[in-house]
Amino acid sequence: MKFVPFVFLPSLVGAALPPGPGPFGNEIIAQPVPGALEFVNPKVCEVNPSHNNSNATNAIQSAIDKCGDLAGGGVVLIESSLVLYTASLWLKSNLTLRVAGKLVGTATGYGNKTDPTNTNATDAPVVYTRRNSEMMWAHAGLVNGGRCVRLKDPLAGWDDCAEWSVLENVVLDGGGTLDANAQGWFLDGQDDFESAWRPMMLDLLWVRGLTIRDLEITRPGYWTVHPTFSDNVRVENNSIITTGSNTDGCDPDSCWNVYIARNTFDNGDDCIAIKAGRDWSGLMVNISTRNVLAEQNYYLKGHGVSIGSETSGWVTNVTIRDSELDGTAKAVRIKSMRGRGGGVADVVYRNLTGVVEDAISLSLNYHEADPTNDTATPEIRDVVVADLDLRVTDDGSGTRALYSSSNYMECLGLNDSIISNIAFANVKVALDASDADDLDASCQYCTGIYDDDTDPSPCFNATSFSSFSTSSS
Repeated sequence: MKFVPFVFLPSLVGAALPPGPGPFGNEIIAQPVPGALEFVNPKVCEVNPSHNNSNATNAIQSAIDKCGDLAGGGVVLIESSLVLYTASLWLKSNLTLRVAGKLVGTATGYGNKTDPTNTNATDAPVVYTRRNSEMMWAHAGLVNGGRCVRLKDPLAGWDDCAEWSVLENVVLDGGGTLDANAQGWFLDGQDDFESAWRPMMLDLLWVRGLTIRDLEITRPGYWTVHPTFSDNVRVENNSIITTGSNTDGCDPDSCWNVYIARNTFDNGDDCIAIKAGRDWSGLMVNISTRNVLAEQNYYLKGHGVSIGSETSGWVTNVTIRDSELDGTAKAVRIKSMRGRGGGVADVVYRNLTGVVEDAISLSLNYHEADPTNDTATPEIRDVVVADLDLRVTDDGSGTRALYSSSNYMECLGLNDSIISNIAFANVKVALDASDADDLDASCQYCTGIYDDDTDPSPCFNATSFSSFSTSSS
């Protein structure tokens, strides 16, 4: 296990920050990135079958500790016949957690979550981490990566950790099920509880070389797959099935070199939401997200295939392509708001097909907020939307009314931050046969171009071209 010190940034004064660095430097890895290094003859640590259908936290963590951090690699094996219950676990480097059976969380979220003697407080202990893309104290996830090993003295407020443990070469696989069993965190009432304190499911901070594959991942209390401050991340061939408030599917957060492919998403919030820090904390930490490819995914219910709204460190060089949507709220969704700062640039959405409630949403008004300084005013620019073939329908859920003004497209910039350099090429959006409403659009402070194969014409301040380049920068 390695440790990374925190580097202090100077105070923010009067100008927008450029995109921040990566968590482990600024190396771009060719896509598709390989993910974790895997070992030829790793040590295998099996969890004893005597723990079947019981709380196996100590046995699993003991196996992780025994097989982790080995130069030749290690595998913790949960056999296909086993159903094991567990509190929060912490992974180590050069380790595969191979779940062929079922791993079920014990921090269900039911009961008084603020009572330290409650099972939910002990089974998901409070740690210093990132929640809502901000640094804070919150409940640990079901499976965790790096953790804060030394706090600053004095505390800084925007990031109080002076030193983090860092992991390398971590794999979660096996063909089984990860079930956080955490629906109580959002079903049991939140009157006396800050919702951001809820546990992420896979809360994987500071990992260099991360692979998550061939798993059913379900019932989180908050975001589901959450790689943060990580590099060389590969998420593929999973079924990520969630319901409930804020149960996003996969949210890379201040990560570089991320590959998300051949997954099925069916989620209570965004299917994918690519992020890079939020507000003051995100601006001061200032670690960007860059070089993300999401392809060949299948999107069912969920708020969208999204970038944002947490954009403080900037999200750049993202391609989302070659995927099918079936009842998803939005195919293209980029969102930010005043106070976030940073922005989104150099994005391609290409070859998305299927049925959605709304087709395209680009917005700097995710929530209304008062004007602020340049540093905290976000940008959206240089976005290509190409080869879309979408049918728009309204399933009666009310999702559109809550999250969008228009079912064909919205492009809503700010008077001091125009959404610019938007390009539509061969974008085709039509009404589903079962929907009698009209297509509509809403644009303000938004400019771009489109080709003759785009139908309907977009509403932004536009020029029509017969053809133009749609390659990502």
